[in-house]
Amino acid sequence: MKTLVNIFDPDEPSAAYLFLKQYYKAGDRLLFISTRDQREDVAPYAALFHLPEEQISIISFRRSEDSYIYERICRRLRSQLDNAMEYWVNLAGGSRYSALAIQHVFEQFHARFFYVQTRENLIVSSVFDDSIYDNDDTIEPIQYRMTIGEYLQLQGLRHDVDTRRHTPIRSFDDCCRIFECFKARRLTDAAYHTLELLRIHYRGSRHAVTLAAIAKGASRSKEPAPGITALLQQLGFVPRDPDRLSPDELDYLTGGWFEEYVYYIIVRHVHPQQAAIGVRISRPGSHQHNNELDVVFIKANTLFVVECKTGVATDHLFNEIVYKACALKETFLGLSCRSYIFTLKNDHDHHLAQVADIMGVTLCPKGILTDPGKMHKVFDAIIRQSHEFK
Repeated sequence: MKTLVNIFDPDEPSAAYLFLKQYYKAGDRLLFISTRDQREDVAPYAALFHLPEEQISIISFRRSEDSYIYERICRRLRSQLDNAMEYWVNLAGGSRYSALAIQHVFEQFHARFFYVQTRENLIVSSVFDDSIYDNDDTIEPIQYRMTIGEYLQLQGLRHDVDTRRHTPIRSFDDCCRIFECFKARRLTDAAYHTLELLRIHYRGSRHAVTLAAIAKGASRSKEPAPGITALLQQLGFVPRDPDRLSPDELDYLTGGWFEEYVYYIIVRHVHPQQAAIGVRISRPGSHQHNNELDVVFIKANTLFVVECKTGVATDHLFNEIVYKACALKETFLGLSCRSYIFTLKNDHDHHLAQVADIMGVTLCPKGILTDPGKMHKVFDAIIRQSHEFK
């Protein structure tokens, strides 16, 4: 039996979790070293490992000066450790200063030292001794692969990944047919106008709506869309019920098809461990922040989120989309998350891509999405970012 030790870092919980997944054996204990009392923040680890609280310990520094004064860190740690215990210590997380003190104290006990490099999916095992020429440091790939749900739970988020369907409702051929219509601008102005009316009045509808009602206006507040039948014909879209559109079909026509197209091409070319459409996330205790992720996938423990927009009317609206993607990453999904925007808007002068890049978001506009060679470069970049080892 051993104790697996992590420096608790709420900004990068994956490092601790993957260390535990790599080395935990039944009966092992977990020890978290925290700069403050954060027992509630380590709860996701207990939940994901199904461990009782008595197997998890926390050494915390409740006064701020205790977390950065070297001697106090050492005294606090030494008073809590057991000479008879074997410790496996992950030095990733926290400040470099606190890691130095932690390493110094554990060297006086029966300890092994590791460093989890999440960005490259590697764990380094180091021997701190006087010799730097005996090559006794080893590198081991992280074998475990997280699910989307695990990643979100580690970030302290509620989600509906496991409680709702998050897969396409139509075939890839259906998505491609509509994509080609937009790519070649085959739709008439009247068809674009009808799509806009559907988006304004029927997206998010809870009930099916007949084509006749849409054409005439389902109520006084809904503008008639007499071109609905012509729109479906131009798109080659055949409803399940020939006389009406279901709520999911209305959402599909007003943008959901593009999310499904992105989902399909990601699955086919990137081969993630898991991918999902329309995942809702929220922070417990907060009713103001309830966000939906258009397309989210995970590959080699790296989470990717793609915001999908068929069109963006103005640069101002585009900036809002970029700010939202950036805020999601910083506030909810962690710094290791990768953010993308896929859009059918053109970016001829690359100005929009530069704006997105400044905010840490990668833009794939129409000029890239419609060019197979350029899209393969995007897929290759995603695979490199995930650091999936062969």
